[in-house]
Amino acid sequence: MFQSQIAFPVCVTLTGDLADETYALWKAPFAGEVINLWAVPGATITAGAGTGISLVLQNGGQVGTSTTAIGTVGSGTADTGWVADTVIAGSIGVATFVAGDVICVKYDETGTVNASWLNVGMNVRYGTS
Repeated sequence: MFQSQIAFPVCVTLTGDLADETYALWKAPFAGEVINLWAVPGATITAGAGTGISLVLQNGGQVGTSTTAIGTVGSGTADTGWVADTVIAGSIGVATFVAGDVICVKYDETGTVNASWLNVGMNVRYGTS
């Protein structure tokens, strides 16, 4: 399959009192792959304070209900601390998708995190490697 070398950014901002939830981020208009993933918190989250965030990027399939993990950012209270307005890099596994798939992020909060906002982003490209 043809693979583009051009990456397209997809970024959303989650705001308010975030609860443990899965949020639809993007409905893919083409087949391709996620090549990287990141998050930027609006406030510092201190490690070892009984608080933390875990984000799992999921391929939700054609209707957004599948839970196939394709990447992660953070690991709850095991995090080394997230600094406000600083990019936290994620890791990507098998991150391919087909046209029409809904890419989701599962947000899981440990303790009470008051980040006021959280940017979640990824770069995607046409085709697969």
